[in-house]
Amino acid sequence: MNDALMHDLERALAASEARFNEMIQALDALNIGVVHYGPDDRLRFCNRRFREMYASIAPLLTPGRLYAEIALVYAQERIAQGDRRTEDEIVAAMVGNHRAPDGFDSEVQVSADRWLLIQDRRTATGGVIGFRLDITERKKTEKALAESESRFRDLLEMSSDWYWEQDAELRFTVVSEGHIRQLGLNPEDRIGKRRWELNLEGVSEEQWERHRRQTEAHEPFRHFEYQVVDARGERHHVSISGDPVFDAKGTFIGYRGTGTDISQRKRYEARIQEMAEYDFLTGLPNRSLLNARFAQAERQARRAGQSLALLFIDLDRFKNINDSLGHHVGDQILAETAERLRRLVRATDTVSRHGGDEFLILLVDVGDPANVGRIAEQILADLARPFQVAGHELIVTPSIGVTLWPVDGDDLTTLVRKADVAMYHSKSMGRNQFSMFREEMNTRVHERLALENALRRALGSDEFFLDYQPLFELKSRRIVSAEALLRWRHPELGLVAPDRFIPIAEDTGLIIAIGDLVIQKVCEQKSRMASSPHAWLPLAVNLSAIQLRDRHLLDVLPAKMREHGLSPGSLELEITETLLLSESEVTAGILQALRREGMRLVIDDFGTGYSNMGFLRRFAIDKLKIDQSFIRDIPADYNAMALARGIIGLARSIGLRTVAEGIETQAQLDFLIDAGCDEGQGYLLARPESCDTLINLLDLQREADQTRMARLRFLSRLKGT
Repeated sequence: MNDALMHDLERALAASEARFNEMIQALDALNIGVVHYGPDDRLRFCNRRFREMYASIAPLLTPGRLYAEIALVYAQERIAQGDRRTEDEIVAAMVGNHRAPDGFDSEVQVSADRWLLIQDRRTATGGVIGFRLDITERKKTEKALAESESRFRDLLEMSSDWYWEQDAELRFTVVSEGHIRQLGLNPEDRIGKRRWELNLEGVSEEQWERHRRQTEAHEPFRHFEYQVVDARGERHHVSISGDPVFDAKGTFIGYRGTGTDISQRKRYEARIQEMAEYDFLTGLPNRSLLNARFAQAERQARRAGQSLALLFIDLDRFKNINDSLGHHVGDQILAETAERLRRLVRATDTVSRHGGDEFLILLVDVGDPANVGRIAEQILADLARPFQVAGHELIVTPSIGVTLWPVDGDDLTTLVRKADVAMYHSKSMGRNQFSMFREEMNTRVHERLALENALRRALGSDEFFLDYQPLFELKSRRIVSAEALLRWRHPELGLVAPDRFIPIAEDTGLIIAIGDLVIQKVCEQKSRMASSPHAWLPLAVNLSAIQLRDRHLLDVLPAKMREHGLSPGSLELEITETLLLSESEVTAGILQALRREGMRLVIDDFGTGYSNMGFLRRFAIDKLKIDQSFIRDIPADYNAMALARGIIGLARSIGLRTVAEGIETQAQLDFLIDAGCDEGQGYLLARPESCDTLINLLDLQREADQTRMARLRFLSRLKGT
């Protein structure tokens, strides 16, 4: 071979090697792993990216290495990473895929957080060229998308909402399954149908027509409501909303939207309506619904020439049950009474709770008045049966008053008022009976007028007097003050209960003069103690709301105290929490003036109103008296104890003393001491007594104190010796 030919061959070889090196550099620059095996299954070439992908076996990736040797080491690595197959199984699978005549394509998870796309192809010479692409990020994205879709599906499955789509002809193409299947219905039954072709209820023809016009006009719609009946026969209320969908050219292609089961909301709405018309405790119609039913019954009675009757029922001595056994027992009796009354009348009649322990029954088409009497007798007999409540067998009798429409009145207000008069006549005749209204029964009204006149006369005589109920410091059981309680001894009626004459006194304005009398008597009796060892004892006076709306109090109270030489701290003025919260500017001014005079203010019945700390700070209150309704159920009622502790803690936090009213048991006393209550009063500690008896109690307390001090001094001297 001549030199020229040799030179050409060398140049061609050099050019080929240069091109080969350029190709190798190009392959090394790729982000794809490339590998080449010859027909003898020996490695010919792999680029840099391939070695990076298989870094753990990179030392084996040298030209001439058999594929089976590489597969064996790689199988050992896979087993170390948790692959549960044997070496032989892994190697056999790899070699089989490597030699597959049609090549091999697969997405392989090569570690816990890494995925590769593997593609192997046979070459024309029988070798294999392979490509490796890292698809980890794509797999993470796919997983995140799948999880997101799964969460979306789960939310739809769990919620009462669902998703739907319709095509351009308003036929369902997609309905999410969750809620539909919960109803026992098959979503597939809706596919291909229009909404108005389904078995939906509760929609009028006018509503359907309006809905069709909206959808055919491709308008969005909101809160279209209908009803469906589930597989169990239960009715569900549904609300749907939808929006039209248009493609990129603006062509209408259908609707998509959501649906919501609003059955619970509908139940709430019905319950609210029921609460507006029915009594919460008994479930009976209230006054509002009774008025509506009376108006309807009256129209029917006028057209048919019928008569109506109204029965006013009051439970005798019901207050005694509440006071002795608690309101929870009383409430159960009221509920049972309502049920008994309901069973005694026809479906066309109405039993209503008038308030407290009072019930009204409206009877329609009564015919002969004797029929009403027979119904009243049935009520008396049925309510006379014992009530079994909370382990007690209780007899609760009713007193009933009866009026007839239109004989006794042509409106409900008149009928109720006169039936009330007849009911009180039944009480005055011994209770547990019924009375038909008669005009002479209006003497009850005259009796009230007589009581009012007797009150006016009593102001000019010596019929009013005061008792005092001591207040004790609970830990020491020492008397620390006393509350003045007004009493009225009528010359003919004897002692008249305060709850009978105080409301009349307030209605007529006589409470001002009676209040002046109380202040006068308290100041007189307090002055008697001025020269005694008990001059320190403050006396508490209850002030009426009427007094606190009249500036006359600012003239009388300080003047009487100065007249009897009393210091401002001699008296404590008790006002109710309800009065404090409803105070006007005049009331606020009077309270602030009394406070400037140095008077001590006590909030009575605390906890019965909507307490406001601003009032306590504004008027510089000295004490809070916890209403006896919170004490009554201690220790049986956990809530009552929690409320009492809360009030005591609140008062202590702002520097106020607390007084518990109505302490009647040792358990109540022990609880209050443990809760940190400062003072208390009640029958367990002492009943209301005259001023002389109060002084005797104070004398006994003083003697006990002196005896105790003498004993302590004696013991002290003994220790000194």
